Amino acid sequence: MARRYTVTEENFTVAASMSFAQINGVANKIVLVRRWWWRPTDNTLATAQVFATRCRLLPATVTNGLGGNGTPSIMANDGGDAAASFTARTRDTTVATSSGTVRTYDEAGAHIYNGYDQQPEFGITVAPSQAFTFDLLTSTVQGTVHVSIGIEVDEIG
Repeated sequence: MARRYTVTEENFTVAASMSFAQINGVANKIVLVRRWWWRPTDNTLATAQVFATRCRLLPATVTNGLGGNGTPSIMANDGGDAAASFTARTRDTTVATSSGTVRTYDEAGAHIYNGYDQQPEFGITVAPSQAFTFDLLTSTVQGTVHVSIGIEVDEIG
């Protein structure tokens, strides 16, 4: 039976070309990424701009990103569920890499006033020793911008 979890990081300052979030697969389980999003959180309007993001599956020998939060909040959507087995990272200033052929599942641009929310019909499967990353590609962030991000996943097994 699948257990649903939400990984969040709230109200942080965006740096150029960073990893918003990374989900690492775990032995004897399958992780299914169901949804990812980012939302602006500034009380005053930041400089108008578009953020380019991408989501990738890293298939083999994953080297985690660095410089961020190695222990973000992972919340069980059903309060009676056990703690998640998979691990996550957020806000890395260098993105994760892989020795395998990386697959890009989503690449988009969104205006910072609107944010971005994606929910693929069938989800993205992250097997053991693989990772899913949600990265900001924008190389220059104008002014100071704060966002909150999240990823919903099902852990199966």
